[in-house]
Amino acid sequence: MKFQLRAALLIFFLIIPFGSASALPLVDAEIALGGWMYSPEGFAGYKGTDLDLEDDLGYEDETGITGRFRMELPLLLPNVTFMTTDLTYEGDSKRGAGFEFGGKTFAADTEFSSKLSLDHHDIAVSFSLPLLNLASLGKLQADLGVNLRLMDIEAEITQNGLNESKDMTVPIPMGYAYLRLEPVSGIALEAEARALAVGDNNMTSIIGRARYNIFGPVFVAGGYRVEKIDIDEEDVKIDTDFKGPFFEAGFKF
Repeated sequence: MKFQLRAALLIFFLIIPFGSASALPLVDAEIALGGWMYSPEGFAGYKGTDLDLEDDLGYEDETGITGRFRMELPLLLPNVTFMTTDLTYEGDSKRGAGFEFGGKTFAADTEFSSKLSLDHHDIAVSFSLPLLNLASLGKLQADLGVNLRLMDIEAEITQNGLNESKDMTVPIPMGYAYLRLEPVSGIALEAEARALAVGDNNMTSIIGRARYNIFGPVFVAGGYRVEKIDIDEEDVKIDTDFKGPFFEAGFKF
């Protein structure tokens, strides 16, 4: 519910600049909605045992909703990129050995239910490299900037009436890079990278995207996305990789 509420608020606030941008000259804007099919790898734990996402928790491939908005402003003004990602697992499993979670002991060979949510919202501010754009006659664009990721972390385990959970929101500053190659009008290859490496926290997000304009402002896009999340905050330890293809559709003005 928290993700849906924040995503709805994000979309509401994006409508305002999107509507304004489409009416201004020298401003390019696009908005897209899609789905990401990701596979889990790694472990998560809270005050206790590191639980393998696949072997212990039984998580498999999942599909989450993604939404993004990008607005490119004239020279000397920053470009702005928003992205929201639904990354949630829920399931039932058994573990051959007992384990601890949140300081409580859960029994071996007994079914338990679990939830792990790493929903997040990214806000990036970046500047284009004007000489590169000029030298390529507008066919190649590169941005460098900063990104703030708000990650909603929720972990919960329930077994025979025994329940323990942890819920928190972590702000994560990251570096940001964007690259777009548009060899002909209506077809583009794009890449986005976000990264952080500070203390016990390491996070990397890489997105490769191919976009095709169907007609007018309408486009479709697809590609591959990798999210590496390695954090240690408030006794929550998460070291995971999520990767897989995605598809989206949207409007570009």
